[in-house]
Amino acid sequence: MTRADKVLVVLVLLIAIVGIGLNMSIVAAGGEQKAEIWVEGTLYKMVPLKEGYKQEFRIGGDSHYDIVEVQDTRIRVREADCPNQDCIKMGWIQHAPQQIVCLPYRIVIKVVSSAPTDTDTIVR
Repeated sequence: MTRADKVLVVLVLLIAIVGIGLNMSIVAAGGEQKAEIWVEGTLYKMVPLKEGYKQEFRIGGDSHYDIVEVQDTRIRVREADCPNQDCIKMGWIQHAPQQIVCLPYRIVIKVVSSAPTDTDTIVR
């Protein structure tokens, strides 16, 4: 492999990375985003994800609960009493089609966008 080949490979990789980054930022910037919260297969609540919006609410009862926190354009499960705590470990989500799932309590939080997407979800 010559020096020119190495330079060409680096240049192609840089162009690809910049292109992917621009595509993701353009797709994420377009459209209004909301979070859908589903409990046991039923839509429980829709929450706007926008700058300046803050909310915290509890899903469930005294036991079997998740506390969901919304801050600006992102959402997360802040606290839960499920045994494995996977929903908390998922952290903040803010781009469609990201989601948080709490399997023991059958809670799904999905970020949805009004912007049309022509990109395959696997690419994102």
